[in-house]
Amino acid sequence: MSFRNLPGPAKLALAIMAWALILWVFTLGYPAFAPVARFIFGALVLPCALAEWLKMKGVVTGRAVSVLRMVLIAFAVLLWLINTRT
Repeated sequence: MSFRNLPGPAKLALAIMAWALILWVFTLGYPAFAPVARFIFGALVLPCALAEWLKMKGVVTGRAVSVLRMVLIAFAVLLWLINTRT
């Protein structure tokens, strides 16, 4: 099966699942990596995926995609910090 022929949302879903699988495999051998893996997935992977999805839908274009990606990552990190401190 060629991944080049898949539609954009399917490629995005496969990328998210690949990141989840990679981070899960890393936590198998080293359980102390689990909080770091959750941070990477929640604060980096998901906001980038959301920005790409909005780009595919045509909501944002051009340079706004990069700005939106950085804003979403900053917001996710802020939520992560607030959530871990309570």
